[in-house]
Amino acid sequence: MRKSCSFFLLGALSFALIGGTTALGNEPASGTAGETVIQDAAKDSGLTPHRKGSKPVILAQEGAVPQTAPTPVTITQVANVSEKKETKEAKKPVPAPPQTQTVTVVDPKIYSDIDGLRAEIEKLKSADKKPDTKKSWSSPKITGRLIIDTFAVDQKQESFQEYGDVQNRAGIRNMQIGISGSGFESFDYKLEVSLSPTNGQVSLYDNWIGAKNIPLLGYVRVGHYKPDVGLAYPGSELHTTLTEFTGPSSTFGLGRRVGISSTNLFARDRVRLFTGVFQAGATNINRYIPDDNQGEVVNVRLSAVPLFCDEGKKVLHLGGHWEYVHTDYTKSATMSTNFGSVSFLETSLTTGAFANDCSNRGGFEFAYQNGPFSVASEIYTARFNAFRGEPDRTANGAYVELKYFLTGEYRTYSLANGNFGAAKVKRNFHPFDYCGWNLIDGFGAWQAVVGWSYLDLTDWRDYNGRAGRQNDITLGMNWFWTPNLRWIFEYIHSEHNFNSAKNVCYEDIFGTSIRVYF
Repeated sequence: MRKSCSFFLLGALSFALIGGTTALGNEPASGTAGETVIQDAAKDSGLTPHRKGSKPVILAQEGAVPQTAPTPVTITQVANVSEKKETKEAKKPVPAPPQTQTVTVVDPKIYSDIDGLRAEIEKLKSADKKPDTKKSWSSPKITGRLIIDTFAVDQKQESFQEYGDVQNRAGIRNMQIGISGSGFESFDYKLEVSLSPTNGQVSLYDNWIGAKNIPLLGYVRVGHYKPDVGLAYPGSELHTTLTEFTGPSSTFGLGRRVGISSTNLFARDRVRLFTGVFQAGATNINRYIPDDNQGEVVNVRLSAVPLFCDEGKKVLHLGGHWEYVHTDYTKSATMSTNFGSVSFLETSLTTGAFANDCSNRGGFEFAYQNGPFSVASEIYTARFNAFRGEPDRTANGAYVELKYFLTGEYRTYSLANGNFGAAKVKRNFHPFDYCGWNLIDGFGAWQAVVGWSYLDLTDWRDYNGRAGRQNDITLGMNWFWTPNLRWIFEYIHSEHNFNSAKNVCYEDIFGTSIRVYF
C-alpha cells in the first residue's frame, strides 16, 4: 500500500513536470535563440540546460526517477516576451548628458555707447519738432527802451543876459518800441519807432535789413541807420558814457539816413572796415524826399584792435573815419551844440544855416580798457566848401574821458561793431523782504567818470553872432542796477564865448537819468 502510494505520487509529479514542459510549445529546428531561451527557462525552473543538438534531459528532484524529456517546443512566444522586455527598456527615458552653460561678459562701455546713441536719437527727434530757422525767419524779438531825464540849469549873470532864462527840463526824453530777428542763416533785421515827448509824433530810428557773408562785401546792410562816424556816436544812446554822446561827437555826427553799407573783418576780426553810401538829407520823421538831387554821403571807417584779452576785459582800440557830404538838394549846412552838450536843453552855439556845396570830415579814435579802468578820446575836423562867393570854413572838436568802475566791472567791446557796449555787472541791485525787513542783496555796479570836451566854431563868428568856442567839464556817476537798467548822476560846468573873448558865459548843470531797455 505504501509502495502503491509512492508510485502514485511519483507518477503525479512526473505528469506535472511533463505537462509544464509541454506548455512551452514546440522546439525550434535550430538557432541560438532557442538555445538561449531553454537556458533561461532552465534557470527559472531549476533545470540544467542541454547542449545544441541534443535532447534535453529532465533531472528529477531528489528521490525522483529520471526520465527522457519529450520533443522540445518552439520559442516563438518566448522570443516575443524578450522583445517586449527590450521594448520596455527602450521606452525608459535616457537622462540627457550635462550641458555646459556659457556666460558672456559684456563691456560696460557698450551700455554707455547705447545710452549715448539713444540720447542722440532723442535730440534728432526734438530737432525735427522745432522750426528750421535755416529755411525760415525766427520768431521776432520785441525790443524797447525808456529814458526819463531831469536837468536843472544854474546860469551865471553873463549867460542870463545873453540867453535869458534857460528853462529846466524834466520828462520822458525817448520812448520807443521795435522788433528784431534773423533767418535763413544769412539775414537779420531791425524795425524801431519812437514817440516824440513834445508833440507825440512818431519818429523813425533803426529800420534796416542785413545780409551776411556776401562775397567781397562781407556784411551788407540797407535801410535807415547811422553812418559810422567815430567811436562813440555810432553806438546806442543806451550805452553812452553818461546822459549824452560827448559834445563834438553829436555835433559832427550825421544822424540816421537812408543808405547801404558793407562791413568786413580781417586779421581774426581785429581789423574792421566799414564803407557806406547814404542820402545827404537827415531826418527821422519823413524819409520821402521828392527831389532830383538827393545828395550823398560817402562814409569810410577803419578800426583796429591790437590788444583784445579776456573777452574784452583788456582792449586797445585805434581807428579813423572820413566822410564826404555832398548837399546837392539843400546847398546849405549847419553846425551847433547845446548847453553842456545836452541835447535835451536849448542851443548854446550855432553857425546858423550857411551856403555849402560839399564838405570833407574826419577824425581819429583812441580807447584803452584794462579791467575797471578805461580812457577814450577822439579828435574831429570838418572842412566846408562854400559857393556864391562865401569862404571855406573849418570846424574842430575833441574830447577825453576817464572812467573807473569802483566795484571792479568793465564794459563789453564788440569786434563786429567796433565800439563799447553794456557793463558786465557782477552782482545786480536786489532789494528784498525778509521777515518784514526790507534788505538789499547786491548793490549793482558803480562807475565814476571825469570828462572834458571842446568845440570850435569860431570860423563863423563873422557870419553868426552865436558862433564861438565851448568847453565842458563833466563829473558823473553811473549806477548800474542791472546791465540794462542804469541810473545816471552828472554835473557839467559849461563855458562858451562868442563874438569876442570877453563874452564868456557859464552854466552849472545838474542832471539825472533813468534808462531801461529790453
